Amino acid sequence: MNQICSKMFLFFLLISLSVLSYAGSAAAGVPTTVVVKKSVVLNLKNPARYVTIADKDIIDVPDPLRRNQILINGKKIGSTNLIVWEENVEKPTFFDVRVVGDQESIESQIKEYAPNDAIKVQYAGETVVLSGKVANEITSKKAEEIAKAYAAKVLNHITIDDPLQVLLQVKVAQVDKTSLKKLGISAIVKGRTAEGFTNLVGVPAGNTSVSSTGTTVSTNGLSGIAGSGPGIGSFDPLDPFSVGVSYFPAGVGAVLQALSSKGLAKILAEPNLLVKSGQEGNFLAGSRIPYSVVISTGGAATTSIVFETVGIKVKFKPEVLENGLINLKIDPAEVSSIAGTLSVNGYPIIDTRDVRTSVELRDGESLVLAGLLQEEQIKSMSKIPLLGDIPILGALFRSTQNDIKEKDLVFFITPKIVKPVSPGTEVQLPTDQELDQDEERELDWMPLGTR
Repeated sequence: MNQICSKMFLFFLLISLSVLSYAGSAAAGVPTTVVVKKSVVLNLKNPARYVTIADKDIIDVPDPLRRNQILINGKKIGSTNLIVWEENVEKPTFFDVRVVGDQESIESQIKEYAPNDAIKVQYAGETVVLSGKVANEITSKKAEEIAKAYAAKVLNHITIDDPLQVLLQVKVAQVDKTSLKKLGISAIVKGRTAEGFTNLVGVPAGNTSVSSTGTTVSTNGLSGIAGSGPGIGSFDPLDPFSVGVSYFPAGVGAVLQALSSKGLAKILAEPNLLVKSGQEGNFLAGSRIPYSVVISTGGAATTSIVFETVGIKVKFKPEVLENGLINLKIDPAEVSSIAGTLSVNGYPIIDTRDVRTSVELRDGESLVLAGLLQEEQIKSMSKIPLLGDIPILGALFRSTQNDIKEKDLVFFITPKIVKPVSPGTEVQLPTDQELDQDEERELDWMPLGTR
């Protein structure tokens, strides 16, 4: 009896050792790495007779290329097991297959695009993580685009060594176009060009108007951008003489100040906005107009107060390109106001003039957005005292004149690439600029004094 028990004990011991040996061989699988969407070939000592895959979503094993070779295709990033039974071999062979992202291809493409920047590429599961430092925001975005071609998820932890900043100098002016035409002067453009400006946008197109007694307010929008280059448009020809900013190296601000002193222009706003390249900035100078709105729900009427923002609004997004140009997106440049005493069912009518565009400028070049016209119809009467008030016959002693005054709303926008000022550096404000002697002489020569 004891002999039988001893034999049974030895039998179970051998089985246990075999199981442990089998488990040990399974745990110590042959490590194999496959790049996703690529293949590797496994060479076997003997022809394979059976193959099994733990997760067929990660790898795929088609029919053997040869009797002693197996092709493994990487389908999805992850890890799985491949078990192969070979002919004339009792125990199967375990392979620990790990499918990884194509890190080498991403690194090589990024290196080709930005050879002087140190960008690191790492995989965290199916997510690509980018890190390192680059010279500008454009390189960072380009590296992210390259990584997204290989992975659906990309974490961009790249930092900018010296981020570029763009100063946007905006001047919003209302120009008395009628008075300038009478003088034969256009303060903005003549024909299809303007001295000192590379990009001109828009032709007045589309018209909406509202009217009240004796007053007509007309608002014109801008047509789409036309021409052979970005932001190049056309203007209807004006009178022969033109004032171009090339006469005033101090900038368009000096021109506007001069016209304003003669009563030919009114500067509405002069914001200076500083943002990082690729980021949005906005400016708003105005007020919020309250009005009541009656809402009827289930037969019960409730009154709520609604605020409408009116004034001057500029929203922009500058981005410094690799070639040094500044891609400037204006969306929108807008001026709005209450249209007199006009209202619809008690709600005020908002007169809005806006423009949206995207252009490319060199550092310091100015963009002119014009053509936002407003017309005012003015009716005036002159008469001889007493005689002009006589019924019927009084018409012989008085005269009535209808005059249409045309005003043009103009945006002067000048982007400049700037860097932080070093400590101790004296800063010159935009308001410090003045006309020099040559510019004063040019201004005196122009017939701006007569109306």
